[in-house]
Amino acid sequence: MTELACWNCGASLAELPRPITRHMNCPACFEDLHCCRMCRHFTDNATNPCADERAEPPVHKEGANFCDFFRPATGRYRAGRKERQARAKSNLDELFGGADAPDEPDAESPPAPEDVEVAEARRKLDDLFG
Repeated sequence: MTELACWNCGASLAELPRPITRHMNCPACFEDLHCCRMCRHFTDNATNPCADERAEPPVHKEGANFCDFFRPATGRYRAGRKERQARAKSNLDELFGGADAPDEPDAESPPAPEDVEVAEARRKLDDLFG
């Protein structure tokens, strides 16, 4: 039987008491464990990410939830996920003016209208992707 590991960092969860409750966090990365991404019913690439038809999945898949159908699953850690996220973020940064694009215009000169649009788009992306 495969050992239970954190969905975010892959750290072993063998020392944690069972059942996994809503208030439990990974001892290594402190991510919530009672969440969709840790559940055996979660399918990452489906229209409805929860395979259990009785459940109403929460919007935030990484956050702790009150789902009664939660069943922890082994093999939820994906080693390349962080790299794919970083690559996607750098592609977006490149598309919208780079990572070092100023968030605020200089006080000395008024910003050009396109600079305001770029800064607003950048702010929205930062809010969306953290």
